[in-house]
Amino acid sequence: MLLEKYAGLDLHQLRHSAATHLGDAEVPLQLIMAKTRHKNPRTAMRYTRPGSEAIAAVTEHLAPPRRRH
Repeated sequence: MLLEKYAGLDLHQLRHSAATHLGDAEVPLQLIMAKTRHKNPRTAMRYTRPGSEAIAAVTEHLAPPRRRH
């Protein structure tokens, strides 16, 4: 395959890279699974590693609303 010969990549590596970029962009797991055609969420979860900003944003949803004085 030309891709492997000249770029040193195979289709699986490209699939993994694309799914990782989708995970970094906080694309929902269900959409990543649809794009990569994974059937098992546990398999696709390797691509989703939420960063501290994403965790902080979720925490904001759990915090009670702040009152204005």
